[in-house]
Amino acid sequence: MTISLDRDAFLVPMPEDIPDVLSVTLPGAPLIPLVFDSPHSGTDIPADFKPAVSADMVRISADTHVDDLFSSAPRHGAPLLRAHFPRSFLDANRSLADMDRDMLAGEWPHHTRDSPTARRGMGLIWRNAWGETPMYAAPMPVGEAEARIRKYWVPYQAALRQLLDGAFAQFRCVWHINCHSMTDIGHAMSSDGDGARRADICIGDMYGASAGEEFTALLRDFLESEGLSVAMNKPFRGAELTEAYANPSIDRHSVQFEINRRLYMNETTREISQDYPALKGAMDRLVAHLADYTQGKLV
Repeated sequence: MTISLDRDAFLVPMPEDIPDVLSVTLPGAPLIPLVFDSPHSGTDIPADFKPAVSADMVRISADTHVDDLFSSAPRHGAPLLRAHFPRSFLDANRSLADMDRDMLAGEWPHHTRDSPTARRGMGLIWRNAWGETPMYAAPMPVGEAEARIRKYWVPYQAALRQLLDGAFAQFRCVWHINCHSMTDIGHAMSSDGDGARRADICIGDMYGASAGEEFTALLRDFLESEGLSVAMNKPFRGAELTEAYANPSIDRHSVQFEINRRLYMNETTREISQDYPALKGAMDRLVAHLADYTQGKLV
């Protein structure tokens, strides 16, 4: 019998090793209603992770360096949350309903949905490391998957919710930038398909459902003034962290912000390129611009 599972069903006392799971850089300036998070930039391999592939293969999907690109946020009053673990180990930007039943050794006793990401092997816990390469040598026990969710997914979600709810409680408004990177060209595991060319930046606002038009226009106009091409909701419209806590009708705005890796890193070696300082400068200016915008909304 399938048991219905809501977002709070896994909530348990916070594990003592949260610092090994995530970190929050708190503002060094007076708090403003602006929050940044980077759920996919983690590259630390957890001690309890036993993949059938190399560490490099585990990290191939990571949004490497994205947390640093937005590291100026706390200086302007905006907290920055980041995961330390790889997204292919546990994807904090997935719904609990995106669990991939095909990778489990036993019946999953919780609700799942027809998930395109899980079908591609990149659900809540990734079945494939990349392409068709399996992440594990054998199916995962159900208890192991549940324990991983409690230890990693729950603290990340709880931390982000606390940051967003805290800002909203104080200011009655909040703007959330969910920070990511994307490959220069679409691939077999992506929604836009293998070989698709991508813009410099993709802003996902769930087609207007997660952020107000004024905010997305502000982002788009500023980025284009920096000489960057911008696509809206293509190839990424937003996912769990964009959708779960947003409600533009009451001034809770959230966007998924994707940066083309071509702009700042070698996608093969994952080392920063000579263009990194220029992009970092542009992101620093963007953060300052957003801080001014959100502060202006409080006047």
